[in-house]
Amino acid sequence: MSGTVFELDAFNAVIVGNGALGSAMLEALLGYAGLQRVFVLARNFGSSEPEQHTHNDGLNTRATAGHNNARVSRLSFDAEDPSTIASAAAQIASQVDTLHLVFNTVGLLHDAQHGPEKRLQNLKPDHLLRSFQINALVLPLLAQHFSKLMKHTQPAILASLSARVGSIADNNMGGWYSYRASKAAHNMLLRTIALEWRTSHRNASVVALHPGTVRSRLSEPFLTPRYKNTVLTPAESATCLLGVMRQLSADTSGVFLDWNNQPIDW
Repeated sequence: MSGTVFELDAFNAVIVGNGALGSAMLEALLGYAGLQRVFVLARNFGSSEPEQHTHNDGLNTRATAGHNNARVSRLSFDAEDPSTIASAAAQIASQVDTLHLVFNTVGLLHDAQHGPEKRLQNLKPDHLLRSFQINALVLPLLAQHFSKLMKHTQPAILASLSARVGSIADNNMGGWYSYRASKAAHNMLLRTIALEWRTSHRNASVVALHPGTVRSRLSEPFLTPRYKNTVLTPAESATCLLGVMRQLSADTSGVFLDWNNQPIDW
């Protein structure tokens, strides 16, 4: 099958999470004439409060993106309740026969009680386990419950946000135990899904994406004057990630790429 998801005359999408980056991705997708339906899975809609589970893109300031657009449907989802993924998938399956893009943006870097651990002494079992549930477990459950809708003769993409600090090969500084470990687990799960889907979902591309450092309330504590990396707005990151996905094919499934389309070592 030639072409990409975004070149189809008609395609359906799921965005998991409505934080800053999820909302920016929704706005970007609405610019495609071929987009027929997009389903947004998130915990809070239209709230001024931060979304509880957000992939370092934090504030729910754009949660109303596409609010009055007939192509947009919003479904309740809780990253810590697997049954809500199954329920959302069943609701979506009752409305469309195929999905062409599932984009997972949820993740946990820190919360009100726990920050990234600088030392082993700071590691708390409850935060480590919660990080695994949100950062790792959500992905295979999405793949499992949306598998049937993504198995078809047209191109499809299962994309999930990861982080460079989840790379074992790139870990030269230590620290951030819960986030690093849970994102490394996420990457292994994604790679394994990609290998299975090479046979079962021959037209699907499964990809881990590093969105870069996205400016938000959650990232602000780390953006000191000495911070040297590029800082992107949510809209800039979404545009870059769409550019990366437009270059994907089933032959390139199972890759880990950054927002600038550069490979990251597992």
